[in-house]
Amino acid sequence: MASQATNDAAIVFAGVGKNYGGATALHPIDLSVRRGEFLSLLGPSGSGKSTILNLIAGAVAPTSGRVMIDGQDVSNKPARERGLGMVFQNYALLPHLNVFDNVAFPLRIRGASKDEVQKKVTEALDRVGLRGYEQRKPREMSGGQQQRVGIARCIVYAPKIILMDEPLGALDKKLRGQLQDEIKRLHRELGTTLVYVTHDQEEALNLSDRVCLMSGGKIAQHGTPDELYFEPASEFVADFVGESNLFKGKLGADGVVTTDTGLAIKVQGPKGHAAGAQVKVLVRPEKVCVGEGAGADNGARGVVQSVSFVGGTTRFEIQTERGAKVLVTGISERSAGRIAIGDQVAVNWAAQDSVVLAQE
Repeated sequence: MASQATNDAAIVFAGVGKNYGGATALHPIDLSVRRGEFLSLLGPSGSGKSTILNLIAGAVAPTSGRVMIDGQDVSNKPARERGLGMVFQNYALLPHLNVFDNVAFPLRIRGASKDEVQKKVTEALDRVGLRGYEQRKPREMSGGQQQRVGIARCIVYAPKIILMDEPLGALDKKLRGQLQDEIKRLHRELGTTLVYVTHDQEEALNLSDRVCLMSGGKIAQHGTPDELYFEPASEFVADFVGESNLFKGKLGADGVVTTDTGLAIKVQGPKGHAAGAQVKVLVRPEKVCVGEGAGADNGARGVVQSVSFVGGTTRFEIQTERGAKVLVTGISERSAGRIAIGDQVAVNWAAQDSVVLAQE
């Protein structure tokens, strides 16, 4: 689950744990972040993701293990000597300074010349689309604009690693989507290693090269967004990173799981699970089709119990004849052709979309 330290690693955790008194915030973990990688630390409140960020930043020291940056042990090195940039949820702008001076602040404390400050601040504001806003105060700007200032202040001195702590948490959904696109673009352009903390699974899946999902101070799964979504290591992972159908049952020698309600589900290559094992089968709602599906591996008939129209997609909950509930997410149709509550329907899906999980 954990990545091994490699020559191209920007950050390495080797058995790093953190306790606060008698409470364990982070159980000892091994983790590496490659140079130029975008890694998201994802998880619910109290899962350990912010503790990892604070250990990288130097805000706290590890109780056990070593924190390495570019091959150097920085476990007890002050934050100011680590060469990192930080973007915060609350923007952390200096209210008495205008935009130019806020962005220039880290350059000036590093002794940059006037000409260098002018050049680099202008470049940073260009990158975040705020050229022309130099004389505005933070209070004269929207939340999204203030966060762009915070990002410009972070990138202006070209840190080798950027840390972002829930940077979009205070913004509305539409603005979060826009800034996600901008953060992805900046990461591509700068090629900087970026570690991003969020509790929003869609944000993590959209932005990241890899995602480290935390639970109870431990790594639940570490991999690409595709791996976490389509090959979850556990029921917790499956449930946290997206909506799912989970069917409890017994795996047969023929590769068919018979659920507690009597539904027979064909699965593909149930690795690591022996015949007779009690398992759960994960099927993502978007992999389920409404219709007879001639030749489909799996199918059932049932009655539509609920319909949730959310614009581009519609979610259906279907009670099958054998008692199992099946969630279906599909592209929305005009109301005249839309399936309605009480309709009798058939559903189907492929064996390759049936992921076998151990029961927890």
